[in-house]
Amino acid sequence: MPQLLQDVRLALRRMRRELGFTLVIIATLALAIGATTSVFSVVYQVLLRPLPYSEPEQLVRFFQSSPQVERMGVTLRSLQAWRERSHSFQGLEGMAFRDFTLTGDGPAERVRAARATVNLLPMLGVRPILGQTFGADTEVAGRDHVLLLSHGLWQRRFGGRPDVVGRTLRLGDQVFTVLGVLPADFRLAPNTDLWTPLALDLAAGERPEETYLSALGRLRPGVTLERARADLEDVAAALTREESFAGEAPGVRVMPLHAQVVEDSREPLWLLAGVVALVLLVACANVANLLLARASAREREVSVRAALGAGRAQLMRQFLVESVLLALVGGATGLLLSLWAMDLLRALVPAQVLPPEAVRMQPHVLAIAAALSLLTSLLFGLMPALKASRADGRGALGGLRGGRGATAQGRARAVLVVAQVALALMPLVGAGLMLRTLYSLHQVQLGFEPRGVTVAEVFVPTEKYRDDAARRAVLTSVLERVRGLPGVESAGLASTVPLWGRKGMAPVLLPGEPDSVAETRELSTFRTASDGYFATLRIPIKEGRGIESTDGPGTPPVVVVSETFARRFFPGGAVGQRVKVGLDGEGFREVVGVVGDVHHDSVEEEPASEVYLPMNQFEPLYMLITVRTTQDTATMAPILRETLRSVDPDLPLVQVRSMVEVVDANLEHTQVLGSLLAALAVLGLVLAGVGLYGVLAYSVSQRTRELGIRVALGASDRHLVWLVVGQGVRLAGVGVALGLVGAAVLARSLSSLLYGVGELDAFTFGVVPLLLGAVALLASWLPARRALQVPPNEALRAEG
Repeated sequence: MPQLLQDVRLALRRMRRELGFTLVIIATLALAIGATTSVFSVVYQVLLRPLPYSEPEQLVRFFQSSPQVERMGVTLRSLQAWRERSHSFQGLEGMAFRDFTLTGDGPAERVRAARATVNLLPMLGVRPILGQTFGADTEVAGRDHVLLLSHGLWQRRFGGRPDVVGRTLRLGDQVFTVLGVLPADFRLAPNTDLWTPLALDLAAGERPEETYLSALGRLRPGVTLERARADLEDVAAALTREESFAGEAPGVRVMPLHAQVVEDSREPLWLLAGVVALVLLVACANVANLLLARASAREREVSVRAALGAGRAQLMRQFLVESVLLALVGGATGLLLSLWAMDLLRALVPAQVLPPEAVRMQPHVLAIAAALSLLTSLLFGLMPALKASRADGRGALGGLRGGRGATAQGRARAVLVVAQVALALMPLVGAGLMLRTLYSLHQVQLGFEPRGVTVAEVFVPTEKYRDDAARRAVLTSVLERVRGLPGVESAGLASTVPLWGRKGMAPVLLPGEPDSVAETRELSTFRTASDGYFATLRIPIKEGRGIESTDGPGTPPVVVVSETFARRFFPGGAVGQRVKVGLDGEGFREVVGVVGDVHHDSVEEEPASEVYLPMNQFEPLYMLITVRTTQDTATMAPILRETLRSVDPDLPLVQVRSMVEVVDANLEHTQVLGSLLAALAVLGLVLAGVGLYGVLAYSVSQRTRELGIRVALGASDRHLVWLVVGQGVRLAGVGVALGLVGAAVLARSLSSLLYGVGELDAFTFGVVPLLLGAVALLASWLPARRALQVPPNEALRAEG
């Protein structure tokens, strides 16, 4: 221990004496460790941290499936049957969702409620932080008017007051009693405001076979996922053979709950983790190169210590102590940078892309930073330490440099530079492919014009407007008033708008086809819309007409279809043909128009078969009002809210967004991933350039005498420049060649995230090496320029 303390003191004195060198090392490590700590903290929080439930490894998510839809909700009827007949689960529970209008204590607000089976929360091990959970008797209609508040609604609406338990809230025309408040980290359904017991109101027409649930289960101890899946599949297959379960989806899909929660985030986050690991390796190679150069400069010192009796282990320990101290200081600085990076991520990355709880400092972040610091100290400190351990006393007596040892050191540094260049090229290619993807996505013809359009979601409470006629009347009144607002050019209503994320799916039947066709035919997307909708979004009418205000009850049922739908079902002409959409009570409808294809689901996906049903001939429940106006969205929001209030104070305006924001939100995942990759790639490029410069600068300093002799013998400036630059270009060339192979492998892992660009995109794979080559030329030219500035007489006097 005393010897170790002495080594630490010696290392601290050397760090202080060589302050410039020390600061370069610490800055390099801080940047790399800070970036790595931030990314791996998010990876841990999102992908590796267990879910905040009791024994989360036993929790599974399951779905029903059909030939047309791989995953769909589970009917309450099937869930109850599975619960009775399967033997692999301790519990099978579910939840359905419903929107309410919350009134009182402020303006009317739409809230999303999860109607859960009463054993769902106990199965998860979730307990309220205030009050109590549901009792078994609340799963009966008439006794189910109790609720649990989400932590977010409790804070937002009630200021976090503890006296909220026992209060009554009015949801629509019903009164509920608050039983408790759920914890902040309970995010099973992130956008849910409150929870109520699932009790079907049979008198109101709710049926178990028509109530679809998000279903979860807990495996019995010792039961594997494969065994549970086989058990459920056997039960589901038996049920489909029973007459009472006719029409139920025959298939079952079972997966771990954690895998289902993180499936959208897994691929991009692991990709970021891989790229930041490459940057960390570049930094380690850079630091190792600098330490090797310093070790060469310390050959005489090390040889003297060896001649005086210092053992191999003692010399290794001294160098490793210096490396560990540098890494710890770099790691501490990197931890501070990671705190700043997390704040930046929280500000720049939308919550839909990265949940807020994944971007905050946790105790495990300290462990990650400490582990990275120790790992990097081994990665970059081992080679100089091994070199020092091979020293002997002859170096102190000879006083000469060069020879086999210097050649070996030069080869080691060259190998590290090649590795740096190769590792830096890979994230550059990845970032280039993602930026090319983003460019391609921005060039997609969406099929509508988003600029100048404001969208607002209008929720019509079914408790107050109980039938379709009443809902249509209030929506029509809202639409008429909006059309009369100053600056409004046109307005329309629709059940959803492009890229909003909500849609209806149904099979389509043609005249003469049996109903059995619907069981296997690919589903089409359907939407309801009012007159003025196509004009507001400037969706072109290709044939026939659009939806008109006269398409209402008592008039012939009609439908408007998209071009893709027309090509698929009526290649000879769609107008005048007849189709039936799913369980539409109107039966067959006449196609009166064909409109242009629209990217409804996402910018990346090709337009699907779409049908548009007139709002006045179909159930209008969740509707969006679209307004083309000369005023911006911020100005329109309060005007729209006041307009709704003038029609009915209980009509909440849920959210107001511009269509440009809606389109941008659809591209957020790609944009954020591309930006992060680009930032990491630039960091790797800078580190690689600095590393190449450092090696060549040291090489020039070591070859000062040789260069002076060459000048004395008549070598031209051009020859000397090429002597240095050529060395750098050769090293960079080898690194680029190796890096291209690694980049091709990385590009294949990116394939599912790319759009409009191939994995081996010629432009990207051509430009990135040129960029890296330009950096290598600059890093090589600077030491060459320095060599030309040394006077020949001083070079000849330099130590050889």
